[in-house]
Amino acid sequence: MSNVCLCRGISEEKIIEAIKDGATSFIEVKEKTGAGTGGCSGLRCRNKIEMLILENK
Repeated sequence: MSNVCLCRGISEEKIIEAIKDGATSFIEVKEKTGAGTGGCSGLRCRNKIEMLILENK
């Protein structure tokens, strides 16, 4: 699978795992995985993470 958070190299698989473990918002995924904490502060990955949350509820 590809990386969703390019700044931190966080994979789509890791984000989906966090969602399945109970993360229901971008902030919760950020806390569980570190995605969105890189140089762009989530500007590049936030939309994709939010789509993954909707798809994997």
